[in-house]
This record gives sequence, C-alpha cells and structure tokens, in this order.
Amino acid sequence: MKNFFTALFTIIFVLSCFSCGKKGEILPPLVRFPQTTEDVQVAQKAEQIILTWRNPTAYDDGSTLSVIEKIEVWVFERKTNEETEKTEIGAEEFQQNARLHITIEKDQFPDHLIEKSAPEGLMRYSYALSGKDFLSTAYTFGIRVKDRKRYSPFSTLVSLKPVVLPLPPTEVAAAIFPDRIAITWNPPLKNRDQSSPPNVKGYNIYRCEEEGKPRQLNAGLIEGEKYDDRDFVFERTYRYVVRASATATAPYLESEDSAEIEISAKDTFAPEPPKGLVSVAGQDVLAISWDANAEVDLDGYRVWRREEGEKEFLLLTPDVIKENAYNDRAVETGKVYVYAVTALDEAGNESQRSEPVSDIIRKRMK
Repeated sequence: MKNFFTALFTIIFVLSCFSCGKKGEILPPLVRFPQTTEDVQVAQKAEQIILTWRNPTAYDDGSTLSVIEKIEVWVFERKTNEETEKTEIGAEEFQQNARLHITIEKDQFPDHLIEKSAPEGLMRYSYALSGKDFLSTAYTFGIRVKDRKRYSPFSTLVSLKPVVLPLPPTEVAAAIFPDRIAITWNPPLKNRDQSSPPNVKGYNIYRCEEEGKPRQLNAGLIEGEKYDDRDFVFERTYRYVVRASATATAPYLESEDSAEIEISAKDTFAPEPPKGLVSVAGQDVLAISWDANAEVDLDGYRVWRREEGEKEFLLLTPDVIKENAYNDRAVETGKVYVYAVTALDEAGNESQRSEPVSDIIRKRMK
C-alpha cells in the first residue's frame, strides 16, 4: 500500500509540472487612438470660411479621453472651372494633397470656444479668404486631434466653394411686445462687388446676451424681412444682427453682420382688466368674484369700492390679493356699493379697472 501512494504522488507531481508555469502567447500592448472629431460644419461669412466642430471625448475603444493637447486644421485648395463642379473629394485624395493650415494648442482652446457657457468641445475657427482668388477655388477641410501621444483619424471632410455674397441688411430695428421682440430690416441692394441684383435667398438672425458670442435663433432660413423672437425674458438686454444668405440651405454663405441693434426688454405691459365681475349679497357681507386672468406673470389683484353717488373709488386691498374673490364686511345695510377690480403683474404694471358691479344689503323683512 505504501508503494501505491508513493507512485500516485509521483504521477500527480509530474502532471502538475506540465500544467504549472505555462505562459500564454505574449500580446502587444493595447494602442488607443482618440475618436474622430464630430459635427464638423462649414459656412461662409463675407470673406471668411467658418469651421465649427465638437472635440471627441473618448478613445476608439470607448474609454474616456481625458486630455487633448492640440487640434490640427488641414485644408486642400483646388481650382474649379464650373459653379456646378463637384466640390467633395475622397479621403485618399485629401491626405495626399492637403496641407496643415494651423495647429491650435491646448492653451489656445478658450479663444475658439463658441460660447464660454457652451460645452468645452464645441469649437470655432475662421479661415480667411482675403487676398485669395477664392471665387474659382474649392476648399476642403479635415480636422484631427492629438492626446499626449497619438493623433485621431481625420474627421469627416467638409467642402465649400465660396461665392459672391450680398451686402448686409440695413435699417435693423427692434420693438418689444408682451409676447415677443419683433426684429425688422431692409434687404441689401447690391452684392459685395457692387453687382446687382443682390444674391439673397433669405436671412439668418443672431442674438447676443451680455458678453456671449452671437447665437443663431432661426432654425430655417427667414424668407421675409422680419422675425419674432419669442424666446426672451423681460429685464434682460439683447443685441441682434442679421445676415443675408446666398444659399437657401446649410451650409449658409452669409454676408457680414448688419449694424447691431440693442434693446432692453422692459416689461411695461399691464395685464388685461379682470372680466366677469359679479357680486352676491349675504348677511352683513358683500361677496364679489371674477374670472381669473391668464397672464403668466400675474401677481394678483386689487379691489376698489365707492358708494353710489360718489365719483372716486377707494382702494380696499392695499396688499395685493392672490385669489379672484373678495368678501367685503365693512358694509352697512341699505347702502349701495359699487366695486371694480384691477390686475397687477410681477413687474408692478396695473391694469385698467374692470367693468363695475353694484350691490346692496337690504333690510330684513320682519
């Protein structure tokens, strides 16, 4: 038996020697590249090509991209003979012919943010056309970023062939209404090269608040010479510019900015006078009620009263009341009282008085 256990132990030891310590295939270290730049768009404004894009936030394996050290903007310029000639090119042709136009270092990123309050990755760069024969040239752009070690692939390529643009709109004006800021302007009469008629397919309107950069308000091109900005807040100051576009759809080829118009959205608009005022006489009380006002900035109501034969109303509620009803207990039997109500908004604007209603507490019959 002893020899049996000795032999069994020997077999197990030999088998374990074959299985322990065996190394698998040596794999190369994982190489990660930043994902491609997203949402690349191109447009023309006067003699500038405007590039916008969103920096990537992840690597190609989905892990978080914690830092971008630099952004490169590459451009391929090529002559074109016809306005209808295709401007798009393939990735291989671009990589063979494009040149590095600019490198934006990390410490320069804040200068290219579209808005300080916008997501950090939303960027903007202006490519100058001044001094170039740009009307017979097509431009294709690609963007790539670099972390501490490696570059991303090129972004989706965007192309544009500049055109002669119209002059900016003139006589821009703004007017404030309870529910909107109305912007109006006159169309340009000529193009930048003084030719006419102006090459205008429509307009885009841009708004600034405080120190922010202009933000386009309209989703689609404006065909007329007016726009109602309904997304505003009273007691703020807004600045507007309008650009004429030579294209009907994005990418928009736009004029320079119109003259800027500034307007302070002061709320000077009183609510509507309350309606439906009725009264009910009770024992030692006159109860009045009315239809609630619909203004979104309504603060409340004031109740006014005069005795029959008097000319002036006296205020019964120095403090604004929130309900659309009021019980007047300071009344005397046999007297006729006339009531009216005004509405106030949060800015302190007060409506005209409502249509009056009168009532009396009659003496009880014995």
